[in-house]
Amino acid sequence: MLIFPLKKEWFDKIKSGEKTIEYREVKGYWQSRFYNEMGFFPEQTQVIKPIPCKLRLGYTSKYLKACISKVEVVNGKNTDLKIDKPVYAIHLIDVKEV
Repeated sequence: MLIFPLKKEWFDKIKSGEKTIEYREVKGYWQSRFYNEMGFFPEQTQVIKPIPCKLRLGYTSKYLKACISKVEVVNGKNTDLKIDKPVYAIHLIDVKEV
């Protein structure tokens, strides 16, 4: 299962439904995790069957359960990350507090 540690700001926005996409820089770390979970590298837009994941508040025991519905690669300039590099846009659905 993919686990995404989040800062409190992003955790609260996802919990409230204000934020529905999580962004991660395209790096080997995330590529290998996506490959292990999905069986392929998301190099373009990939609509997938929902994959369960956990969104954890930092490294605490508090987390949300959700499903990933789509993964796409976008430029990070206009995302939360504000970087001029490719980032994964991870679309979340069915977010529930545990």
